[in-house]
Amino acid sequence: MEVMEQQPDMETRELQSLMTDRPAAVLSLLDMVCTGAVLLAERAVGVLEVLLSDRGLCGEALSGLLRPALLQALQRASMEDQHRTTTTSVVSLPLVLRLLCVVQDAASFSDGDVDGLQFKLLYRVSNLVGRVKTTSSDSLLPALNYLYCNLSLCPTHLADRAVSMLLSNTGLIEQIQTVISSSSSSSLSTSPCSALVCCSRLLLSSLVTLQHLHSSQVHKRIIWRLESPIQQLVFQKRNTDTLLLASSLRLLQSLLEVDLRSPLVCVTTGTWLTGPRPLEASDSCLYPLGARGARSLATALYGLVLQKQDVLLRASVNCLRALLDFLQRRSPTTAQYVVQQPWNRLLVYSLLSSGERVLLHPASLTLLSLLLQQGGGAIMGGAEVGQVMKVLEGQSVMELGQEAEHTLHLLLIQLQNSVGLSLTEELRERVRTMSMSLAERGPPTPKGPSASILRVGDVSICLSDFNMTTVSVQRSKNS
Repeated sequence: MEVMEQQPDMETRELQSLMTDRPAAVLSLLDMVCTGAVLLAERAVGVLEVLLSDRGLCGEALSGLLRPALLQALQRASMEDQHRTTTTSVVSLPLVLRLLCVVQDAASFSDGDVDGLQFKLLYRVSNLVGRVKTTSSDSLLPALNYLYCNLSLCPTHLADRAVSMLLSNTGLIEQIQTVISSSSSSSLSTSPCSALVCCSRLLLSSLVTLQHLHSSQVHKRIIWRLESPIQQLVFQKRNTDTLLLASSLRLLQSLLEVDLRSPLVCVTTGTWLTGPRPLEASDSCLYPLGARGARSLATALYGLVLQKQDVLLRASVNCLRALLDFLQRRSPTTAQYVVQQPWNRLLVYSLLSSGERVLLHPASLTLLSLLLQQGGGAIMGGAEVGQVMKVLEGQSVMELGQEAEHTLHLLLIQLQNSVGLSLTEELRERVRTMSMSLAERGPPTPKGPSASILRVGDVSICLSDFNMTTVSVQRSKNS
């Protein structure tokens, strides 16, 4: 996913230059955030957010200046919490955490972090999360945002240490459990805000993935009812916030990728998914999802991939890929049943009729590759491939983004490897020619600076979590 950054206006650039030359002024603003009156502190945060919006050297320099001071502010907040003697706090914790999220966006982990400053911040924030009440969303939300983005952006060689630190914090795990469990509560007075639920799911999905990758030790498990998110996708998706759906799909994807068997998450089920006991063979091999659960989830996902909201579209296609891979590992018969349903051809037809903007979206290209890989000629024939090529040949490859160009290249290779397709030699030659044209161009050049974190309301989203997961190119199952 590529998000182009807006260039700051002249006044903002002048302010950035002034503050870079006078670091004491930046620290004075931070002091206002920590100890000033509420209105003054909020205005100081607004100024610092503008300064940090530059993703160049200015933003990195200011981040390097602010992080040690923010660590000291968090240490003071922690001491105040432990030795509280008054009802007022010297440190405005919600604003400090909000500012820390902005700093995190401007500059994440680096190899030069020799003093472990980022890990000290990670430790302090995770401890604060374990002590904050779930109802204190003004502090809890930015804290969970920070932990999620920090973990998702952490370099591979540091991720083992980071995930181990968070998993050892039982207070943090209990807080995530509380938020996720209460999100399904029917009582509006006890349900946390939707942004808090989204952030908890995104953080948990990263923890599941990294725990599996590094085989990190788990000290406390989270219980998660599989029925709730699938029933929401099937029956309530029209009345559910888009980001809530996307975060639920992201968590489902992470768990499906580990076969719903994570040491961190105990996935529970019910008869709506698996049917009554004793389980049928088709249900037991897919436990805890069950055959009915798999079909219901697939149907819901097929319905989501035709909508236009970018993050939800990406989450839906990635979750569908994870579901089909899970079914192939556990029950190839069920996988083929899901892929060869008539609505898949209708889905391809709808994509081809939606215009080039929809068809050339990285998620749409990935979806076509996935359907070809799983269903081959049962999903697409020469007429459909001809329509695809007509759109592709009328589009300048130079205008495609880096991700779209990559997913297009994979689709063209999949077309050449899907031997079940009935293609004329002329059509095969068109596919080969375009594939070779892309290969000769080499890696696409980024068009400009791009963000690693996207703000959607009060929630920070790591764009890498919603990039299109690579579909391995192979001969179709239905050749």
